[in-house]
Amino acid sequence: MVEARDHRAHHRRLPHHGARHHQHGQPGELHEPRIRARGVGGVFVAISTAGIVFSYGGFRQSIELAGESRNPKRNVPLAVIGSITITAVIYALLQLAFTLGVPQHLLGHGGWEKLTFANDAGPLAAIATIAGLGWLAFLLYLDAVVSPLDTALITTAATARVSYALARNRNAPEVLARTNRHGVPWVGLVVTFVGGLVLLLPFPSWQQLAGFITSSTVISFGVGPLAVGALRRAEPKRERPFRLPLGDVIPVLAFYAANMIVYWAGWETNSKLFVIVLIGHVLLVVLRIVGRVRGTNQHLDLRVGAVWLLPWLAAMALISRLCDPTTHPELFGWVFLINIAVTVGIYFLAMRFRLPKESIDEHIAVAVKEAGDTDAA
Repeated sequence: MVEARDHRAHHRRLPHHGARHHQHGQPGELHEPRIRARGVGGVFVAISTAGIVFSYGGFRQSIELAGESRNPKRNVPLAVIGSITITAVIYALLQLAFTLGVPQHLLGHGGWEKLTFANDAGPLAAIATIAGLGWLAFLLYLDAVVSPLDTALITTAATARVSYALARNRNAPEVLARTNRHGVPWVGLVVTFVGGLVLLLPFPSWQQLAGFITSSTVISFGVGPLAVGALRRAEPKRERPFRLPLGDVIPVLAFYAANMIVYWAGWETNSKLFVIVLIGHVLLVVLRIVGRVRGTNQHLDLRVGAVWLLPWLAAMALISRLCDPTTHPELFGWVFLINIAVTVGIYFLAMRFRLPKESIDEHIAVAVKEAGDTDAA
C-alpha cells in the first residue's frame, strides 16, 4: 500500500497477521492466514499508524477546495466517492500482488509476522529486487520522493483555504483572510508552510508523523456526523444537493469509526494530539477576548458545544491513555465495546443540547451571504 513511501528503518516488518506455512508453497500461491489476537490487533493499529487512513485522506481536498468548483453539486460527490473507490481498488490489487510475490522461503521463519527485509527502504522495493525487476524498484524509490511532494503541495493549498474560511468566520486572525490579486490566500499559505515545518520537529519518523496527521484529521472529522444529525433535526425540510440515507445510522457509525481510528493511533501519538487541541482551545479563548475588546466577536455558543465536546475529548484521551494498544494489549478488544458506549452517549448529548433552530438559521444565512460575496468578488 504505502510501504514504498516509508523510509523509517532498514529492517521492515509487515503489520499483517500470520500465515500458515505450506510445504509445497511457491511464489505466486496464496497462503492460508492464521489469525491470532496480536496479529488482528496489529492490522487495526496499522490502519492508523501505517499510513492507510492517511493514504485515503486525499478525498477531503475535493471538499476543502469545493469553492473553486463550478458545479459542486455534481463534482464534489463524484470526486469523493470516485477517489475512495479508485484508491481502494488500486490498494487491494497492490496487496494481492505483494501477497503473491513473496517467495515461500521468506515465510519459513515465523510466517508473515516475522517477515523482514534487510537494507531496503520498503518491502515492495525488496520484492522487486528479488524478482530481478530493478526498473520497478527504481520507480518505487522515485515515487517515494515524488508522492510526499505532491501530497505536501495539495495539502498546503487546501489548508490555506481552511485558514481563510476560519478567518472569514472570525474563528482565526483576520490577516489569514488576505488574498492577492489572483484570489490566493497568500498569508494562509505562508503560515501553513511554516507550521508544517514546525510540526516535523517532534516526529522523528514518517510513521509517527502519519499517525499524528491521521488522528488530528479524523478527530476533526468526528464533528461532521454530529453536525449532520443536528442539522437534520433543526432543518429537516431544507433543500440540499445530497441527502444521506438511513437517518442516524450512518452518522453514528461514522462517529464510532473516527473514535476507533484515533484510539488505534496509540497514546504516544495522541498525547501530542491532545496537547495541540488544548493549545488550540487556549488560542480560541484569546481570540475571543481580543474580539470582544474590538467589538468584532461572532457569537459561537461555546457553552452549548462544551456540554458534549469536553466529555468527548476527555473520554478519548482517557481511553487512549489507559487502554493503549502497545502497553495494554489485553484491553484492545474491550475498547470496541467501550467506544460504542462513548459514541452513543456523546451523540445523544450533542443532539440533546444542539443549537436552537434560530441560531442555526442565523449561521446558515451568514454562510450563504459570505459565499455570495466571495462569488461576486
